[in-house]
This record gives sequence, C-alpha cells and structure tokens, in this order.
Amino acid sequence: MLLPIEQLLILQHTDQQVCEITQALCGLPEEKKACEAALEKAAKLLLAVQARAQEFEKEIKKLELEILSKKEQIARYRTQQLATRKNEEYTAFLHEIATAEQVISTLEERQLKLMEEGEALLPERERAQEINAIEQKRVNAILGTLEGRRINLEARKKELLDQRTSLSMPIEEELLEHYERLFKSRGTAVVPIEHGVCTGCHMKVTAQTILTAKAEKEMLNCPQCGRILFTEED
Repeated sequence: MLLPIEQLLILQHTDQQVCEITQALCGLPEEKKACEAALEKAAKLLLAVQARAQEFEKEIKKLELEILSKKEQIARYRTQQLATRKNEEYTAFLHEIATAEQVISTLEERQLKLMEEGEALLPERERAQEINAIEQKRVNAILGTLEGRRINLEARKKELLDQRTSLSMPIEEELLEHYERLFKSRGTAVVPIEHGVCTGCHMKVTAQTILTAKAEKEMLNCPQCGRILFTEED
C-alpha cells in the first residue's frame, strides 16, 4: 500500500472518530431537553393536583364563612324576636330563622361533600408527589451523567484533534486538501475496492482501475465518486 494511502487511512479513522464525538456532543442537548420535559410533565401533574386540592380548601373555607354569617344572622333574628311584642313580627322572625337554618343545612351538606372529595384526592396527590420525587431523582442522575459524558467527549475530541494535527503534517498539502474536500462532502475519502466495486459509491470499476490500484504506483480516484481508491485483494 502506498505510504500516502496509509497516512490518509489513519487520518480518516481519526476524522471519523471526531465526527462521531461531535454528533454525540450535538445530541446531548436533546437528551437534556427530553429529561427536562419529563421532569416538567411530572411537576405539572403535581401542580394540577395541588391546585385542585387548594380549590377544595378554598371552597370549604368560603362555605364556613357563609355558614358563620347565617348563624350570626339567626342570632340577630332571635334577639329581635324576643324584643318584639307583635305576633306578626314574631312569626316573620320564625320564618326567617327557619329559612336561614335550611340554608345552613344546604351549605353544610355541600361542605361535607367537598371534604369527602378532598379526602378522595389525597391518594392521587400523594402519588403525584411520589412520581415527581422519583422523576427529579432520575433526571438529576441523568443530567449528572450527561455532564460527565460531555466533559469526557470534549476531552477526547481535543485529544483526537491534537493527534490529527500531527498526522496531517507528513501529507502533501495538495493531497491533504483533496482528501479534506472529499471527506467533508462524502463522509469518506479513502475507500477500498472490493469484488470489483468502489465501496464508497458501490459502482463497479474497470479491470484496468483494479490493476492500477494493485500496482500501488500512483494515487487513484474512483471515476464515479472521486474517492481515493486502494485495494486489499490479491
């Protein structure tokens, strides 16, 4: 194998590793975003359950105030009833007291129903709290792992780029530029011929191309895709 081919293959392997690491680094923000979305979903579920529980508590408190107001109203009616000497007024106060007591009864029934609904919500609230806590723990662990992976990947990428600088030095500038153009546009720049086919574009090459590649006397490009060819066939 020609020395420049060997040099380019080593360089290409390094460049492919750099590309893989770069893709992995680019994927980390999406992983982080997915984790944060899962955590946000759990938090929203908890907030929704808590909001419902607060609505029950708010409504129960409102009913308590209305009941208290009606009881105070009844007390005033009874005071006024004792003070009156007219039968009609006395009877009217009796009616008002009965009406207020009926309202209190209705309010208390509503209050009891809300209390029961609030108690029924407790298991759901506890489950939402549990899910939120589990999700927070899981996501925090993943985010910590992601940060560790990012640091390791960036360190490895820097190491490879430093290696690349050394690996590219012995290669002729014109050949290096040609290789870099091919690698950037096609993903691979140096490929073997296997079974009479360029493994880059999977097109059949001529017998003369194969013979020239086997002779290992000159650099050879695929006439179809332009990649640099070599052969490992006997």
